[in-house]
Amino acid sequence: MFISDPSVLMPEAPAIDIVEARWAAEYLSLMIAQLDPYSPVSMVLTQARRELTSLAQSAAHMQPLRIAA
Repeated sequence: MFISDPSVLMPEAPAIDIVEARWAAEYLSLMIAQLDPYSPVSMVLTQARRELTSLAQSAAHMQPLRIAA
């Protein structure tokens, strides 16, 4: 059997809504507050929070959109 449309083999990229990004950044802040500020886990979560916050701020200057994760 031949597949005429190869795009069916690739799953859609997951997307994050801006509201979800803001919620995740707030939740990460709560988790970071419970950790030692110099622990590796805290540093990784802090970087993730910065990236989510940056995406949410960028989207605030544009029309509503969905961001591919």
